[in-house]
Amino acid sequence: MNIFIQILSMIVFAIIALALYYVLKTYVLYKIKISKWIVLGIAIVFFIVPMIVWPTMPTFVSKYVIPGIFVIFALWFMDLAGLMRKKKNVSKTNYTSTNSKKDKKDDIVIRPKAKPNRVKNNKK
Repeated sequence: MNIFIQILSMIVFAIIALALYYVLKTYVLYKIKISKWIVLGIAIVFFIVPMIVWPTMPTFVSKYVIPGIFVIFALWFMDLAGLMRKKKNVSKTNYTSTNSKKDKKDDIVIRPKAKPNRVKNNKK
């Protein structure tokens, strides 16, 4: 029964952390322009420093608050680094084909044909 409670608490923690990150990303984080390396540094600091500075930390803080802050900063770093974007049209090779139909359609430009003699022929 103890293992079930621990697994359930981890699942609830993950759901709450992801929901909180989604809300923060929607309303706050998109406005902040910061380097992804600074965000990673802050995440590492929140992961290591609290154990060194405050060894007698309450259980709730050490189990939920500090890891929650770390998870939010780690997800923000992954978002800034582009690791969470959906990749479209991923090919197995690193080169692109120059003979594809889509490329040919994009290169075609329809231009009107010049008719220089039209003006001369209409005069009487």
